[in-house]
Amino acid sequence: MKSLPTLLLVCCLSHILAAQKLPDLSGCWRGVITQDKGGFRPEYGMEMYLTQKGNLITGRSFVYFEKYYAEMEVEGEVLEGSILQFKEKKINAYRKIEGMEWCLKQATLSLLKTELKGAWEGSTSFGPCVPGKIVLKRSTPRA
Repeated sequence: MKSLPTLLLVCCLSHILAAQKLPDLSGCWRGVITQDKGGFRPEYGMEMYLTQKGNLITGRSFVYFEKYYAEMEVEGEVLEGSILQFKEKKINAYRKIEGMEWCLKQATLSLLKTELKGAWEGSTSFGPCVPGKIVLKRSTPRA
């Protein structure tokens, strides 16, 4: 019977230590987002400005090409194993070509050293978007 309280204490401590080992993804991430064949373009620039509190993420994402862009509000969470799951909640600002719609995306990205990488899917008011991949690197702050 004495081993049960010890086992519970060990389980609780290991859970607390695991939670403390989450990577801090706060900051600016820059790179590219692609669309598979049939998308509006094969590649766009992408930036994410993230704030992390515990395992919760909030921030903004920007997708752009030439003089066209969209700024989206982002919410998500960091999971054990250095995984970022996020969803764009709404488009705050945009400039687009006539007949084009910006996608609200969701993705699961893995932190691999200094890169966030993974697949995305999304939708517009017309239906699903052609999915693709995201590759972002942490950007060094400039003075």
